[in-house]
Amino acid sequence: MPINPDPRPIGMFDSGEGGLTVLKRAWDLYPGEHYLYAADSVHFPYGTRSLAEVRKFFMGFLDFFISQHVKAIIIACNTATAAALEIAQAHSPVPVIGVIQPGVAQALKSSKTGVIGILSTEATYRAEVYPRALKALNANVQALAAPCPVLVTMVEAGQTDGPQVEKRVRHCTRSLLAQHADTLILGCTHFPHMEHIFAKVVADQAVIVDPGLATARLLPTILGPLNTTDDGAIRFYTTGEPKQALHIARILWPKMSEQPRQLHWHQGQLVELS
Repeated sequence: MPINPDPRPIGMFDSGEGGLTVLKRAWDLYPGEHYLYAADSVHFPYGTRSLAEVRKFFMGFLDFFISQHVKAIIIACNTATAAALEIAQAHSPVPVIGVIQPGVAQALKSSKTGVIGILSTEATYRAEVYPRALKALNANVQALAAPCPVLVTMVEAGQTDGPQVEKRVRHCTRSLLAQHADTLILGCTHFPHMEHIFAKVVADQAVIVDPGLATARLLPTILGPLNTTDDGAIRFYTTGEPKQALHIARILWPKMSEQPRQLHWHQGQLVELS
């Protein structure tokens, strides 16, 4: 495959380390690309905040990404996608890509019955972005949504396996499966860290859709051919405590070795601390 001559990094944003699922998907597909991952950990969790507040936070990160000369920005956070995608696209000189539309398109392809379940944060659930996006493409689809914020908290604590995780996943998926959903959208980028647990719990009852993977696969249609040689690099930023961010990141993705750089909010703007 031809190598994209554009050496600029691809920016990725999440409220915490959960969005590393999207980075991992992109890295597996395009390891020769450079990536800039930024987490607003000091304001985590986003799922309990208003969309207006989330939008304000993300627009600060949009300015930061642009200052870092990225060639595209992926909002690797469903809540932030719901809150800020359209305004970010209107203000950004580079493509801004959300995870919701690619996930919806994949779910519609996967579903045979048109009964699709969505697991998400409270904010994404309240915004009804997934049901609206599904029905915009297929008015006959039955969209069943259920918030499950406890899973987000567990992932940010590095807890992605074990009996307690399985218990919570069973609780979160029970009503959707009882209503015969044949496809489940993991509508929070934290959830794919538990994908093996979802697979165990759901078994053959439904197809599991990871919007992050769908988004990563979409990138060449937006950016052109991407570099698949093994010489890319990752820069990792957090507004939280760098040592804690790296600790959790290595639990969630053992290959992560990049020492996080700390960002500080100052008068609504992000400043890198030396």
